[in-house]
Amino acid sequence: MDNIAFDLRQLRTFITVVETGSFSKAAQQLNQTQSAVSQLVQSLELILDSKLLDRSKRPIKLTLAGRELYEQGSKLLAESRKLQDWMHSIEKGKLPRLRIGMVDSVTQIAGIELLKYLQPKVAHINQITGTAPELLTSLQSGKTDIIISMANQDIPQDLAMFPLLGEQYVVVTPANWETKDIQWLARNKPYIAYENWTPTGTQTNNWLRWRNYKPQSQFSLDRADNVLGMVAEGLGWSLSSPTFLARQFELLDKLKCQPLPAPGITRQLAVISRKGEFGSLIEEFVEDIRNIVLNQKVQEVQRRWNWINVEGL
Repeated sequence: MDNIAFDLRQLRTFITVVETGSFSKAAQQLNQTQSAVSQLVQSLELILDSKLLDRSKRPIKLTLAGRELYEQGSKLLAESRKLQDWMHSIEKGKLPRLRIGMVDSVTQIAGIELLKYLQPKVAHINQITGTAPELLTSLQSGKTDIIISMANQDIPQDLAMFPLLGEQYVVVTPANWETKDIQWLARNKPYIAYENWTPTGTQTNNWLRWRNYKPQSQFSLDRADNVLGMVAEGLGWSLSSPTFLARQFELLDKLKCQPLPAPGITRQLAVISRKGEFGSLIEEFVEDIRNIVLNQKVQEVQRRWNWINVEGL
C-alpha cells in the first residue's frame, strides 16, 4: 500500500489505552472523552482490519496484532516526538543535535572553547575524542556527524573534507642538549618514535626513511603528550607539531625546538562530515573552529618560537 491510512493521533490514543490499561484512564490522560478515545481505537482497528484489543478481559489485553502494533508504534511515536522537537529547535535557529569527534590535540587545546561556541547553536551535543582512524570509522558508521581530524589519510568519496589548518613538524630535543642538526641527532642520540599504526607515526617514520635518516629507537609511543614527556625527561629526541606542543605548556621550558630541513612535513587538520548534511552551515562552522584553534594556545607556542608556522587553510 502506498497510502498510510492511519494517523499519529489514532496511534497515540491506542498506545495510551495500552499503557494506562483502560479507556477511561486514557481519556483522562489525553484530556478527551471516553467515547472519543473508544472511537479512535475502533477506527484504527477498521483501517488496519485487525482486532487490536481483547475488550472481554480486565484489564484490557492485547491481541497478537495489537502487541506488534504497540511495539512498533511506540518506536514510531518516539521518533515522531523527536522529529517534532528537532523541528522546533531548527525554527529557533539551532541544530537539534550534533555528535562531534576530535583528535586529542584539538580536544586538549581548544575542546572546551569549541563546546562553548556550540552551546547556543546546538540543542544537544555529544563529543568524543579518539585517534584519526577511530574518528573516521565513527563518522562512516553514523556514530558522529562531524569530526576534526588529520587530513593526511584516505578520505572516502562519500565524505566532505574542509581544510582547517596546516602546521609544520619541528625537531624537539631536551632543552639542555647542545643544538645539533637532525643528521647528527639521528646518528648519535636515541629517537622517541610514534607508533607506526598512528597517522602521525606513519607520516613521521616515512619522512625519516625518505630522508635516509636511521635513528635508533628504543621507545615507540601512541600519544604525542607521552612522546614529549619522554623528551622533556632527557630520554631522546623526536618530531612534534605546534598543536602537540600547545597541549603541555608545563613542558616547554624543558624542550628545545628547531625547524626540519626543507622540504619538511606538514600536518593538516580538517573538518570532515558526510556530504550534503549541513549545507552552507558547515563553512561558517569551519571558519569559527579555525579561529578558535589558532587563537588558543597555538599562538603561545609561536610567540616562544616565532619561526614556527601554523596557517589557516
